[in-house]
Amino acid sequence: MALEHPQSPFSAEIRQDAELGSTVLSLSYQDAQDASRNLNAEIAPDLGSNLFRLRAGEHDIIYRDLALLKQMGFTGDFVLWPFPNRVRDKRYSYQGKEYSLAAVKRPTPDTVLIHGLVFDRAWQYEQPVVTATSASVTTFVDVTAADDHWYEAYPFESRLSLTYTLTAEGVQITYQVRNTGTQSLPFGFALHPYFSTLSNKQETYISLPAKAVMEADSLLLPTGRVLDVSGIMYAMFDLRQPVAVSNLKLDHVYTQLEPGAPVVVDYRGRGIQLHITSTDDFTHAVIYSATAQDPFFCIEHQTCSTDAINLAIQGEERQQMAHLLEVQPGSSATGSLYYKLTFQQ
Repeated sequence: MALEHPQSPFSAEIRQDAELGSTVLSLSYQDAQDASRNLNAEIAPDLGSNLFRLRAGEHDIIYRDLALLKQMGFTGDFVLWPFPNRVRDKRYSYQGKEYSLAAVKRPTPDTVLIHGLVFDRAWQYEQPVVTATSASVTTFVDVTAADDHWYEAYPFESRLSLTYTLTAEGVQITYQVRNTGTQSLPFGFALHPYFSTLSNKQETYISLPAKAVMEADSLLLPTGRVLDVSGIMYAMFDLRQPVAVSNLKLDHVYTQLEPGAPVVVDYRGRGIQLHITSTDDFTHAVIYSATAQDPFFCIEHQTCSTDAINLAIQGEERQQMAHLLEVQPGSSATGSLYYKLTFQQ
């Protein structure tokens, strides 16, 4: 089913993709003067509400492995909630009560829980909306005793919804966490995009306006130390000026982000820049440079640190470092990420 707006360059489509075995929600923008600036965003609600395509002209900005996508694996741009990244020992404590994540199944037997509880769930969706200036669609997933297969691991009744809005400049993703239960709920939210290198990692540059990086142990869990990237000992983590992805060996959590300043991916070989901005609730960002052979890298904006649910109960300093968010019964929390594309003339 296709949706259009009279004389609008925007359109939306709901279709069944036989190869993926999923519904696909497609949002498109057609530039009247320059086809290289056409934009297309596609979301697979049945596969974890994965934003598996962001295409500018002939270039796929988001990398996806279709075999992994069909398995709801780590590819495309998937959702991390309510625990972005890792949880130590697959357990946590909240308001004096202990919870176990041991029953949550993952493809590999990790000693930590990785990447939350909703990336491998089927989501529902609402009817797309097309206007003169945008095309948008909302997906959502409920956590209830009846609907959620990991409810005992996270027994906080709630609804997580994502609204994807395509404009002439890019796509905005707005999350909303609504507490539908009777107790306060803890959460963190993040997106995990795999960005394509387009040409190669030598011609792809990243700049990240962050003052500090979090020290991690061998399991990539925070030690509680925060390292100043302006110091000589930690200069290899300093991304405040553009650095080629080929020169990076990172899988690190950055913090103390400069408010309002974008993370910039500069595809110098293609004349395209990607500017990533966010609301102030996104206080951390993970940079994963992958291997030299991988045709992707990751920039994961998070509203909290890795293992925030456990770090938050280790004293005031670490509570601030964790930035764990909470929502009271009947209330909501919301925030946005924006992927904006610019083109050289």
